[in-house]
Amino acid sequence: MPSSLISLGANLGNTLETMRAAARLFQDSFGGAAVRLSSIFRTPAVGGPGGQGDFLNAMARVDHGLSVWEVWERIKRMETELGRQRLRRWESRRIDIDLILHDQDLVWTPHLKVPHPRMSMRTFVIRPACEIAADLVDPVTGLTIRQLASRLDSLQSPRIAIACSTESLRQQIQSKLESSPSVPLDGVSIHGCVDPAKWWSVWPEADLHMACVEVPDPENIQWEDYCLPWAVSMGFTKSASVNQAVSGGTPTGGGGARYLLPGTDIEWVCHEIQAARLALRCPVQATGASWVT
Repeated sequence: MPSSLISLGANLGNTLETMRAAARLFQDSFGGAAVRLSSIFRTPAVGGPGGQGDFLNAMARVDHGLSVWEVWERIKRMETELGRQRLRRWESRRIDIDLILHDQDLVWTPHLKVPHPRMSMRTFVIRPACEIAADLVDPVTGLTIRQLASRLDSLQSPRIAIACSTESLRQQIQSKLESSPSVPLDGVSIHGCVDPAKWWSVWPEADLHMACVEVPDPENIQWEDYCLPWAVSMGFTKSASVNQAVSGGTPTGGGGARYLLPGTDIEWVCHEIQAARLALRCPVQATGASWVT
């Protein structure tokens, strides 16, 4: 029977009651499916506008017979019922429910990506997931949730390798980071990499491998289609249309956390780099709160 991992987060209003309401909705939305909830954790906001309050975060594991698209539709209905309004990226929110993992499915579309593209680098996702799904396997990295958690369990500053699809893109990112004091460059290594199969080779020991792909005509070319060779090589999807030589780019040991993003907005790319630094070492504090009043 398929298992889905679903994240819950809230940092507006009565966050604990919102989380409890979400838990009750899980039972209603998934009928007789087995639902397991992690503990409720407190974490600082990562990547969003300044001045946000802390988040309450948790994970749910649902064992069911639904397709990935059916699960996604039910999650969206739950968010709407709980009052979620999507106005600004990574803003404060009453509730945020994301489909993180669905069995061994790989989905790579503009509207939905499964596993969640930032899953493996988010401490506030992986550590709660370890409580209820430690042995589930991430189909992208080939690692269990427990193995991903162990890779995030470090007091050292994170090491981030960034492979850029063109030299021009590398230079733009490097220049922007150097002029942005809020984004420290220590522990960040940026390289040009024209071969998607070599996405990991710029710094094999890195805690996170990011690949940034420039699209020649972003208004007329869908990024997910253009970067398909990279997505296949990094394990985010499979495609019969991509040369199999491209998909042989996974290093021994799976390569660990990875993230593929477009290079169309340099400021946003640099923001993502800083958000990744914070997510890799995000403090996750158990609240001891109960799911029931």
